Amino acid sequence: MYQAYLNNNMSVWKTELQKYTASTNLTTTDKLEISNYLYGYVATLLIDADKNKQEINDWIALWEQYLNDIEQATGKTAYVYAYRSAINVYKSKVKAGGMMVWGPRSLAELKRALAADPNNPLAHGLKGNMLFYMPSFVGGDKVEAIKWFEKALASISNTTDKTFRWNRCATTLCLAQAYEKTGNKQKAIEICTTFLQLEPNYTYMRNTYLPSLK
Repeated sequence: MYQAYLNNNMSVWKTELQKYTASTNLTTTDKLEISNYLYGYVATLLIDADKNKQEINDWIALWEQYLNDIEQATGKTAYVYAYRSAINVYKSKVKAGGMMVWGPRSLAELKRALAADPNNPLAHGLKGNMLFYMPSFVGGDKVEAIKWFEKALASISNTTDKTFRWNRCATTLCLAQAYEKTGNKQKAIEICTTFLQLEPNYTYMRNTYLPSLK
């Protein structure tokens, strides 16, 4: 899965997720791992939300069931809240009401996630993304987003869960983009150059994003 992410081959993710979710004896740990991959995979489907609407809704329905199962088994964890926050953002792209309806729900879940665990890497990254993409008149702040992306990367570095390797790549890219959009293109170049020394096969960063900065 990780190598497929580096090579931008998300069809592998779809195939593996279909096989993984077909199992009838998934553990809570399995469902948490699947939730992290769905967080990344469903986001890629949103690139063409109209075309992929049914698939998006199908995955979200299964994902929500997994989160309910996780909650029943472990209680209200920061990860459950954080994934629900992401789901509400995704719903805003395919369901009636858009961000006017689903945005406040996403923010409420994110606040719960950060209250449950102020060091949760997923919540940090989501906070950064919200600040990055929201218009400034409703609280968006790309400079503040940088701080949250940096927090997310620091939190990810403290986890031994290999599932989060793709999150590290995605968050590093987000950090570089935030520096670029706040006028510090050189810092964005430095971030990418340094990261590619660790992950030279991260094809989108190497072949598309970094060249666009030069």
